[in-house]
Amino acid sequence: MRQPHGDDGLTATFFCKDPESQGDIECDALYSTDRDSWIVQGKRRGPEVAAQLVALGEDETFLEISGPTAEVFVRKYVRERYGIDLSGATA
Repeated sequence: MRQPHGDDGLTATFFCKDPESQGDIECDALYSTDRDSWIVQGKRRGPEVAAQLVALGEDETFLEISGPTAEVFVRKYVRERYGIDLSGATA
């Protein structure tokens, strides 16, 4: 857990990361906050991607997370929030 800093006034707690990442180096990660929100750590993308997004405000940003990170997030979220294990689920 990280302590609140400056004007942000939130505390971020590590939630999950790309299960195939190598240690703590350059990996997508999700953090839950004490404000019922998520912080997404991922690769920065440029203005060509930003131009494709709908209604991106001046004070907003975006980033890309990998499919494996999103998958582990959904599985963990559903298990913790609803008590359902999606480990054996298929598309």
